[in-house]
This record gives sequence, C-alpha cells and structure tokens, in this order.
Amino acid sequence: MFRLTCKIEIASAKTWTFDRVVEVEVTRDYEALTCTGKITLPKKVKWQGETSNPLQRGDAVKVWLGYDGDNVLAFCGYITTIGAKTPVVVTCEDEMWRLKTTPTVKKAYKSATIKQILDDQNLSYKIVVFGEQGLGAYRVTVDNVAELLNEWKEQGIRSFFKYDDQGVPTLYCGVIFEKQGGHVQVFNNHSNMVSDDGLTVQSAKDVKIKVKAISLDANNKKIKVEVGDADGQIRTLYAYGKTEAELKPWAEQELVRLKRDGLVGSFDTFGAFLVDRLDTIGVILDDKKLGLYQVKKDVITYGTGGFRQKIDLGDRMDGASD
Repeated sequence: MFRLTCKIEIASAKTWTFDRVVEVEVTRDYEALTCTGKITLPKKVKWQGETSNPLQRGDAVKVWLGYDGDNVLAFCGYITTIGAKTPVVVTCEDEMWRLKTTPTVKKAYKSATIKQILDDQNLSYKIVVFGEQGLGAYRVTVDNVAELLNEWKEQGIRSFFKYDDQGVPTLYCGVIFEKQGGHVQVFNNHSNMVSDDGLTVQSAKDVKIKVKAISLDANNKKIKVEVGDADGQIRTLYAYGKTEAELKPWAEQELVRLKRDGLVGSFDTFGAFLVDRLDTIGVILDDKKLGLYQVKKDVITYGTGGFRQKIDLGDRMDGASD
C-alpha cells in the first residue's frame, strides 16, 4: 500500500514548510495563461511563535507531491488570496502573476514576430516560441506583459509557463506546439487509468469547423478570410497588420489543429507519474493502441480522496493512423 506524502514550502517573512496538508488542487492548461493552485492547510498549524497566520499575498509557494517520500514538484507560484476561515485555504498563481504587474516596453513595429516582441520586453526568463508568426505592423500599447499575452491569445497564440525540476520557469508561446522529445508515458485502461469514461473517438471528416480570421490594418480596415466547413462551428481569430495572403495559411494551420482523427476528451489516472502541458502520452484502450497525444490540460488533486490526475488530450502527435 502506497503512502501519500507531500512537502509544501511557503516563503514569507520566514520560510514555512509543511509535510501534511488537507487538500491540494493544481490546474495546468495550455489554453489558459495562468496555472493555478489551491492549498487547504491543516486545521492546527504551528506558526513557530507567531500569534496569527503570517502569510501574505505574493509569498512564494512550492508544492511537491508523491508516494512514500518520493515527491515531485507539482506547482510553483505566489499566493493571491488567503482564506479567513479554518482550515485556511490558500489560492495561488504561477509566474504569470508577476507578469500581470510587469510593465510593457511600448513600441511600434513595421513588421514584427512573436520572438522579436518578447525579446524587446526584456524579460528574465528563457523563452521558447513554437510556430513563429509574423504579426505584421504591430504596436505594443497595453500596460503589462500578461495583457500583451492575453491579446495574442485572441489571435490563437497561446502562452504559459513550465518549470524544470528545480522550479526554474520557461515561457512557452506559440500556435501549434511541436512534439517534445523524451520518454512517452503510456496510459492503459486495464492498468493505470482510473476511468476512461470521458474519452470518445473522433473522425476528422465528421468535425465541422469554420475558421474565420480577421486582420485590422493601421486604418482599422478589416481583412477577412474563412476556411473550413461552411456549416461548421465558427472559430474566430484576430490579428493586426496581416495581409490576406498571410491570413489564409494562419487560418488553415488552426483548422488542421482542430480537425483530426483520434481520441478527444479526458481520462482519470493516478498521480504516480505527473504529466504537464506539451508532454506526449500514449493511450491504449482494451488492448488497442489509439495513438500519441499532447497533453492539453492536467488537473492534479491530492488529499483524502487520494492522488489523482484528470488529463485532457490535445493535438494528436502521430498522424491519423495507429
């Protein structure tokens, strides 16, 4: 029988470390800018001589979770709210919280790329850009870097932080994320899945989607391009300064991402091997290999209900055939 173990480290006026916790929930999603964490502390917390809860908004938090003392880093971030009731519930956000207060370097470009604009923001993080996009004529006018990334999100450009084993963040940004190397974890409904009820099979020919791309020029004149199925569900992307010739391949790239054969949905599994966004995983159902997929979202839960993950599948990474 495996024993659940954890380590919670909070750096405030002092550094507080806990090896017991009521519950932890971590949500990692590459469609969202921010990875979030929620920690429910034990009812009886000893604050080492403090007469009241000393935690403050902005305190740094690290969470390691595992079995039998073999803990792995599950979350890094900062406290955003502290509950007033007992047990104390602490909510947190990852490094994106700091970018919400990091002023932008306001600048105008005749023709810019994602990487060029990010480099000009003088960020201290390593930056990885996938599916580099020419944004055309572009002006950085928003007040903070998180707002800039959120503006790009409306154009189908997703941004988020990932951490290495030591808790060092890397900012990922892109349209279609390339397959990552390394070990591929395989999930099987006869061994390490808790439930596969959320998975369904999809055929690309049955998916009806129309991608509408709209670009605004310097005079706010709209250029529109539509690709896909005339009667499909509409997905709208916004851009600035793109010509019609630039818009079309951009819209087609998004259509390829959304229309594919294979599995869609989510499944539940144990916490023994934590996955993260962009990880490639294999899925086997009833002894049939059903492909390799990129992890889109992972919700990690830890507590009285055990140590679990709910994994949402993203892009298929091995083509349409098994």
